[in-house]
Amino acid sequence: MSEEPGRREANKRATREALQEAADRLFAERGYEQTTVRDIAAAARVTPRTFFRYFGGKEELIVDEALSWLPRLTAAIRLRPPQETPLTAVLLSLADVSAQLRDQGLPAPVLLFAEGPPSTRLRLRGPALLLRFEEGIADALLDRLCTDRPVDDAVRYESEVYARAAVAAMRSAMIRDWAQRAGGATEPIPLGELMRTAFALTSAS
Repeated sequence: MSEEPGRREANKRATREALQEAADRLFAERGYEQTTVRDIAAAARVTPRTFFRYFGGKEELIVDEALSWLPRLTAAIRLRPPQETPLTAVLLSLADVSAQLRDQGLPAPVLLFAEGPPSTRLRLRGPALLLRFEEGIADALLDRLCTDRPVDDAVRYESEVYARAAVAAMRSAMIRDWAQRAGGATEPIPLGELMRTAFALTSAS
């Protein structure tokens, strides 16, 4: 009797993973706006009704994907050399994690703005999603800043400001990358260079 609940849970996980994988593939092939829930369900060999048992809409697939790499990023930030500035630690950690994901055949952590301004429903979730980014990065930076100093309101605020600045730099680079592609730029600036420039501008006094 104890095996049956375990089998049901395994089937649920498999269905959820199949839907996420189908969505990733279709978003890459067709673009986010051109992919429907019905398309994703068909590719995963389930019904749209089954889709909605796992996700409230296709925007949740982007949200889940966008947040799935955050623990990797925060772990990498904590492991950066202590002499690096907070923003440098975030930038280099982002580059390392993106390279790891690409090597594993996984999407780099730029999905939220990879295709320009998100849809209306996704945009409504944007503030909460960005807050999650900022909180995760701020916690990692707080650990770095407090290796030789006590945690207090001042250092907590410092970590939050750095985190918000880092997320703003990331968003700016991603949106510019989309704008170049959408505008048909013949010699677009690589995203990595856009990131470095954005972080350098953020760091400038």
